[in-house]
Amino acid sequence: MKKLELESIAGREDCDIPIYKDLPLPMIMLQGWFNDQRRCFKLFVCKLDDGQRLHLFTDENVRESVKEIYKDMWPEFKEVENDDQGVHKRFDHLRYAGGTGRGFAYWIACVFGEVGKAGSLDKLLDDLGTVEQAHSIFKRWFYKTGGLVRGLNAADAARILARYGYLEPEKRPLLARGALRGAAIRLDGQSRYRSINWFERKYGDESSRVELEEKAAEYIASSERFKGAFQMEMGESWFCRMQK
Repeated sequence: MKKLELESIAGREDCDIPIYKDLPLPMIMLQGWFNDQRRCFKLFVCKLDDGQRLHLFTDENVRESVKEIYKDMWPEFKEVENDDQGVHKRFDHLRYAGGTGRGFAYWIACVFGEVGKAGSLDKLLDDLGTVEQAHSIFKRWFYKTGGLVRGLNAADAARILARYGYLEPEKRPLLARGALRGAAIRLDGQSRYRSINWFERKYGDESSRVELEEKAAEYIASSERFKGAFQMEMGESWFCRMQK
């Protein structure tokens, strides 16, 4: 088996997710599952052989073999768990199966099915085109039922693909949790005494959420604070920090 050297590329506009050199596209999609549980991602992808890395979403036998490796590696994931990672992807979100429509087994089946319909992973991403469009699909892969309108895991999975150049960066910030609260307080005049959960309910439907995101996009675009292709993502992080 060829050894996979995960060499991180520095300097990607304030990105705290490692961007790796020569990582195959299926493994970039897999990185979206792990999100900021980066140590677990690196441990896992280095256990896969070349065929598994390349054909994870196109060969059913490969998919099943990777699922078995994932289940077997759970004790190793537990060993590398620590408090300085997983702000967006809590460690318990990595479980192989976590109830109805959750966990790695469900996620990988969703990706596999959509790739089959599109013909290839490249074609699927070409059809989606943007972080916003990808997010609308991805969020169903992380939570089949229930869950918040905006989940950090689905948004960040799309953003990771944009960092590698497979999707266009968002034109309006995908506001989630704290960033949603921060934007609503600063741009919609909402009370800061309300909880994050209250804001999730207040902006629970897509139309009100998008309306707030469009206001946030105007604010970010007009500010000297945010520069570059990923300015909307930077602005989303800023709203999150400012609401505390």
